Amino acid sequence: MIPVEIGVPSLRRQLIDLTMNNESLATNLDLISELRDKARIRDEATKLRAARRYNSKVSPQSFRQGDLVWRM
Repeated sequence: MIPVEIGVPSLRRQLIDLTMNNESLATNLDLISELRDKARIRDEATKLRAARRYNSKVSPQSFRQGDLVWRM
């Protein structure tokens, strides 16, 4: 016994246009480098924001020779 879902093709499979699908894939491949560039820029901006926030909370300390420091 074959279930009805397997025996009857879905509307999506009936209406697929392979030429349109191939054109869309080619367009997406052309635009992938632009998307990667945008992602890289967004990643760098996020890293800079995190570094700026971290550096604003860190208090600078200077040590001179002979100072006692905690060594781990």
